[in-house]
Amino acid sequence: MPKPGWGAIVQGEPTDLGDWADTLKEPFDPWEIHRGETVLRSASLDELASVDEVRDRALAHIERLNGVIALSQRARPIRFGGVIQFTLDGKQHRTMFAEAGSIELRGAKARAYATAFGPDGKPLPPPAPQPSEVQRWAASVDDDELLDDAVMYFGKGADWFDIYKALECLFLRAGGEREFLALAWEPKREVERLKQTSNWARHAKRKFERPKEPMNVKDAYKLLGQLLRRALRGTQT
Repeated sequence: MPKPGWGAIVQGEPTDLGDWADTLKEPFDPWEIHRGETVLRSASLDELASVDEVRDRALAHIERLNGVIALSQRARPIRFGGVIQFTLDGKQHRTMFAEAGSIELRGAKARAYATAFGPDGKPLPPPAPQPSEVQRWAASVDDDELLDDAVMYFGKGADWFDIYKALECLFLRAGGEREFLALAWEPKREVERLKQTSNWARHAKRKFERPKEPMNVKDAYKLLGQLLRRALRGTQT
């Protein structure tokens, strides 16, 4: 029986929900449970007092997790579906919400699981559980507002506005564009192309002059992901 507290029902394409299930496991926070539906649990939800408070915090959690899971597993965003309260007597009370969103159906993803064997040919005991990369990253951005915002923008998908805003957060976090470029995480010319193209493309009226060598959105999103992974891995040192 799930422990008393609050959960957020999440909805999406089964393959992407499977990525969440693989990376969000107990006893680490946040985690998921699956009993006919996918429910996100977190100690930070259990401390709240109302459905509306849980909804607001769950939406922020989901935006953050959409970003870090996209960076780690390249999953598509999932969406918030409702709030569920688990009571001491084992009952469950649901409040559903009509959130905007769509599901893009994709093929199933292959998942590999390996068993380690010792010198005697017998299976080794499983290693002690560790938080997943996604759980570590989600915890690391919780106290890093600019990186948290950058991850959330990335999690929304390959959109020029969100790409620019995420890059802007990385610049601010480093102390400015010059300071960020000095980190040399990726070739300076490519990062400058990313900024120039996204700044030009995000304006409907094309406020700025078209770059001489604009970057396509797929390459821009890929490069942004590489920069964000460097930033996230830097928080683990």
